[in-house]
Amino acid sequence: MQSKVEFTVALVYEAAIKIREMMHDDIKIEQKTSKSDLVTNVDKQTEVFLVEGINGMYEHQNFLTEEKTVETHGLEDLWIIDPIDGTTNFIYQKKHFSISVAHYNLGKPVFGVVYDVMADNMYVGIVGDGAYLNGQKLAPLDQQQDLDTSVLTGDVYRPDLFRLTPAEMKPKFITHRFLGSGAIEICEVAAGNFQAYVFSKIKAWDIAAAVVLLECVGGTFYLGGQIDTLAMTNDAHVVIAASNPKVRDSLVACL
Repeated sequence: MQSKVEFTVALVYEAAIKIREMMHDDIKIEQKTSKSDLVTNVDKQTEVFLVEGINGMYEHQNFLTEEKTVETHGLEDLWIIDPIDGTTNFIYQKKHFSISVAHYNLGKPVFGVVYDVMADNMYVGIVGDGAYLNGQKLAPLDQQQDLDTSVLTGDVYRPDLFRLTPAEMKPKFITHRFLGSGAIEICEVAAGNFQAYVFSKIKAWDIAAAVVLLECVGGTFYLGGQIDTLAMTNDAHVVIAASNPKVRDSLVACL
């Protein structure tokens, strides 16, 4: 098991080097579903690099990837990949974007790797072992903290997220921030820097690796009506990733 984790971390580091090199080239930008839903040639090339690297090391692997550069359909030895989570940040800010690679088997998480490329922060979560940031083990999260003492991240005031108005939501927590990469933001929850991440339309590849870290430190998530269950589909769902069930359930009650 550990050798597969180490291989993935090394592969992600190598992919990040290539991304940093390509950042200085002419980036080709395409619009997918909207002007805020973008993809670049760097996303696609990075995904191909990751898939080819995994297939070159292991036989009979399956993939669920954002850019659909490979088509497989099995749940055994399933790799869920977002080559650049936070593409808009990558294009316009050149920071706050990540590579996200998760390994699941028959619907169960095995490990997840999230790398904040420009901050050089490597997050690794291994089921049965724990979560790590740059090799240092993360501490368990506070299971007694309430929503009213929490700092949130994500698109908290998006009109299609909560049934309450922004004015009604604001007094329920201390404040909120929005980084623009769901994978990084959930890892920040796992590290204890936020208490919850919320977003109205998230897909499996955005969060598959990060929620492994979150659960390794006692966190929990709500996704499309299910608790601590990742939907292995292309569909978008509401996500609430929280430091504990109390914070999660308080936010779910506002949906």
